[in-house]
Amino acid sequence: MELNLNITVQLITVIGFASVIVKLLIVKPLQGAIETLQRAIDKMETMLNNLSEEQKGIDKRLVAVEESTKSAHKRIDGMEGI
Repeated sequence: MELNLNITVQLITVIGFASVIVKLLIVKPLQGAIETLQRAIDKMETMLNNLSEEQKGIDKRLVAVEESTKSAHKRIDGMEGI
């Protein structure tokens, strides 16, 4: 009976040690990489939102320029008849 208990305790100790090693060598670096990726994604989302807002502003300005150009062409066409 004593031999089996010793083996069980040794196995539990080895498994506990192995889990700590796995956590330190694999899980922790992966968590850091995931957090870094999340920050990069957040920055990219912010940049895309800013670009989208800028594009909306450019679209509005372009419509105004097109309307102004159309009006100017009408005036020029009217002057050609004079």
